[in-house]
Amino acid sequence: MCGIGGMISKGRPIEDAQVTRMTECLRHRGPDDIGYHRTPTAQMGMTRLAILDLVSEGLCPLVMPRSGSATPVALCFNGEIFNYVELREELIRYGHCFRTRGDGEVLLRAYFQWGEDCLDRLNGMFAFAILDAERDLLFLARDRAGEKPLYYHDGEDAFCFASEIKALLTVIPEPEVTIPDEYRAFEYTCGEQTLFEGVRSLPPGHKLVRRGVCGRPGARRVSAYWEVSSHLREVNPETAVDELDALLHDSVRIRLRSDVPLGLYLSGGIDSSILAYMARPAIAFSCQFPYGPKYDELEFAELVAKEVGCDHVVVRPTQEDFTRLLPDILYALDMPVGSFSIFPLYMLAREATRHVKIVLSGEGADELFSGYTRYLILPHEESLATCPPLVPYRPLLHYYYGNLLDRFARLLNRGRVSDEVVKSVIAKHFLEFDDLVHAMGYTEFKLMLVTLLQMEDRTAAAFGLENRSPFLDHRIIEFAFSIPGDFKVREMTPKWIVREVAKRYLPRPILDRQDKMGLIAPINLWLGTGGRRGEYDRQEYNRHCFQIWQRVFFQERRYLGRAQG
Repeated sequence: MCGIGGMISKGRPIEDAQVTRMTECLRHRGPDDIGYHRTPTAQMGMTRLAILDLVSEGLCPLVMPRSGSATPVALCFNGEIFNYVELREELIRYGHCFRTRGDGEVLLRAYFQWGEDCLDRLNGMFAFAILDAERDLLFLARDRAGEKPLYYHDGEDAFCFASEIKALLTVIPEPEVTIPDEYRAFEYTCGEQTLFEGVRSLPPGHKLVRRGVCGRPGARRVSAYWEVSSHLREVNPETAVDELDALLHDSVRIRLRSDVPLGLYLSGGIDSSILAYMARPAIAFSCQFPYGPKYDELEFAELVAKEVGCDHVVVRPTQEDFTRLLPDILYALDMPVGSFSIFPLYMLAREATRHVKIVLSGEGADELFSGYTRYLILPHEESLATCPPLVPYRPLLHYYYGNLLDRFARLLNRGRVSDEVVKSVIAKHFLEFDDLVHAMGYTEFKLMLVTLLQMEDRTAAAFGLENRSPFLDHRIIEFAFSIPGDFKVREMTPKWIVREVAKRYLPRPILDRQDKMGLIAPINLWLGTGGRRGEYDRQEYNRHCFQIWQRVFFQERRYLGRAQG
C-alpha cells in the first residue's frame, strides 16, 4: 500500500509545492517514507508503506536508467506484484542485475525488458506511474480487478494523476459536483466518471500513455490491456474442483510473501474460512454487532479461529463510534457510498493496523462464483420456462416480466432511477456472455465489485494497512468465467464449486450454514430511519452521507489540511 501522484506540465512551470501538497495528502497510505522525482516539466511524488525489502534505500520513488542509457526512468508504485520472485528469476536470465530485494525494481526492469507488454506478466494488485523521459512518455496502469485505485485530471495547465481524488483536489481550484447515471442507479461510481467534474478513474485492466513529458505537446491514450473474454479456456469438468483448489492454494501462497506481520479478516462464512485454513494466519479479525443472528455471526468465526489455532481479535463498534467517525470515513472514501459495510470495514482496519501491516480478505468470491441469493432467481425462472409443458408460454413470461436483461436490471435497481437507466449502465457487460450465470456475474465483477474494492482499499489505506484478496488472482478470475455456469449455481445452491472445495477443509457447522449475511451493520436500527425505529430506509441514509460528504469536501475542504468553511 502506497500513495502516488504527479503532474505533467502543459507549458506553465510546475511549482514544487503543488506536488508536495498532493503527496502529503496521501501520507496515510504510506506512513513509512515519502519522496519525489522532479524535472523542469514533470514531477512525481510517492508515500511508501514498507511491506517488502525493509532495508534498501531509494525506493520512494525508484529511479534508475535502463542499460546503456544515462537518462533516468522513475517509478511510483502502489500495490504488490505477487509473482515478483518468479519474474526476477526470469529477468536475471535476460541479463538484468538487481540492487534491491523487493517487487518495485522487478516491475521497472520488466518495463525495460518488455515495455507496455510487461503488464501481461504481472500477477498482482497495482497502480503505477513510470516517467520515461528518454521516450517522452508517462505510463500509467491499473490491475485487472481494480484492487488499487488511480485517478487523473487533464487540466488546462497540467495533466495530473493520484491514488486518491482528494490529492487531485489540492490542485483543482474549484471542484464541481457531477452525478453520473451509474451513481444514481447504484449509489456509487464504478466507471470512469467520478462525482467531481474533470476527475476520471482509470478503469481496471487499463493503461494510460501520456506523450509530451519533456515540454512538447502530447496526447493521452487509454486502452484495455486485459479482458476476461480474451482469456477463456477449456476446463475439464472432472478436475475443475481440484483445479480451483490448486489455484486458491497458489494464490494464497504468493500473497503470503511479506517482510511484515500479516493477518486475516474472518467473517465466519465460507470464503474467509477457506482462506483461514489455507493461509493459517497468526491472527484474525472479526466484527460483531450483538443485535441477534441477522447481524451477529461471531460464533462461526470463533469456531474457525479455534480450528486453525490463530489469535482472534473481535471488534465491537457502537452507535457512538458510527456517529463520531462517519465524516472521517467519508473523507477516506472520497465519495459517499450506499453501503453499510463502510463502517465495519473502517473499524476492522483501525484495529488490524495495531497488530499487522497486511490483511487477507475473501473479497471477490461472491461476484466470481455467484454467491448472492439474487443469482438463484433468474436461473430458476429460466429453468421453469424450459420445462416442456411451459415452453409454449415462454413468450408470455417475457411479455409480462421482460427479457433477462430487463429482469436483472430490475433486481439491481435500488429504486432511485428507472429500470431503463440501470439497463443502460449494465447492458454492455451483461451481453458479453450468453450463459445467464456468467452474464450476471460478469456484470457485478465489472460494476459492483469495483466499489467493494474501493471501500476495502480506502478503509485500509486510512490506517496504512494493506488488503490482499486471493480470490482476485487473475488466474482465478479467468477460471471462474471458463467453467460451465452450473458449476456456480447448481440445484439452487450458490457458489457450488467453492463449496465443493470448502468440503475438504471446513467443519460442518460452517458448511451447513443457510444464514450467511454480508458484512453489514445495524445502522438502520441506530438511525431509526423512516420515522419508526428499525424501519429500513437506505435513501435517507444516503442523503445523510451525501450531506456530510459535501460538508467535508466543499466547506471544510479537509484535503487542504485546514478548515475552509
